[in-house]
Amino acid sequence: MKRCAIPSSLATALLAVGIFAGCAGMADQKPAADYAAIVAAPDRSEADRKTDQRRDPVKLFAFTGVGPGMTVLEMGAGGGYTAELLARAVAPNGKVYAQDQPPVMQRASEAYANRAKGPAMKNVEYVLRPFEDPLPPGVGNLDAITFFFAYQDTVHMGVNRAKMNRRLYELLKPGGI
Repeated sequence: MKRCAIPSSLATALLAVGIFAGCAGMADQKPAADYAAIVAAPDRSEADRKTDQRRDPVKLFAFTGVGPGMTVLEMGAGGGYTAELLARAVAPNGKVYAQDQPPVMQRASEAYANRAKGPAMKNVEYVLRPFEDPLPPGVGNLDAITFFFAYQDTVHMGVNRAKMNRRLYELLKPGGI
């Protein structure tokens, strides 16, 4: 039997499309957040508002369907911009795990530490773990996982992406996205 060789980046993209296509109606099980209101919140920083201009977070988060009460893993949290928006979206009873792989760049670490002091981050747990195993044992059954701006960086970091992708899939509950 002859096998078709598919580049890993294409295979990952096809997997992501398949997961989203297969779960398209699953995020509807919980109400979506009012992303426009979250982005317009008066207590958000001016620096974040500048970042909003290039990231278009209302559309980005509408794509995810993340909403109140969900448990979400944010991979490659960096300075916490996305983790904070997710925390606002899942509030008041949801939880966000903001993951980074050590060592974390000093600038990102300082930005996250400053952001973590704010009340919007009260339902966020910062997790320093390898990309291949991003959450401590016993944590799982996630509603959603986001990996918006760092997946491509795992290539030059030498991350075993097949192992990481498999682990991320295992962390999702049935119907998770």
